[in-house]
Amino acid sequence: MKSRSMTLFGLPTLLTVFIVVTVLSFATLSLLSASSDRNALRRTTALIASSYMIETMAEEKLAALTSELNEFSANSAKMEDAIAKLLKQHSEIKYNKITKEIAFTLTQSILQIDVVLRVANNVTEPTLTRINYRLTTLNGQDYSLDGDPVWGG
Repeated sequence: MKSRSMTLFGLPTLLTVFIVVTVLSFATLSLLSASSDRNALRRTTALIASSYMIETMAEEKLAALTSELNEFSANSAKMEDAIAKLLKQHSEIKYNKITKEIAFTLTQSILQIDVVLRVANNVTEPTLTRINYRLTTLNGQDYSLDGDPVWGG
């Protein structure tokens, strides 16, 4: 009769080592995945916060331009004179005389917003109406389609 000798690396030991290595591998992969998700969430949150900041800046600029245009039009007989004063005051804005549209661009960190406004001369006072907002990033991602990202701008 053969006697069974005890070995250090038997089948139960090999199975235990395999299970421990497998569990540690999956735990490491899970930790790396969670870390990657956390970093992506931080970048996304920062991008959303920046987009709200730049849109707020655009709205504030729109309100300031409307106020200045109303002030200039109250002191001018013609609307063209009021717009000329506004353009002299703000060299960063562009004006299209044919379509009567004002355009300006604001930049905040990696975001850029292009705003187009139409000048309407009402009976009481001129108004600026938003025609186009285009929010883009430096990597070419465009958020102008209902806030959904559109690649290639």
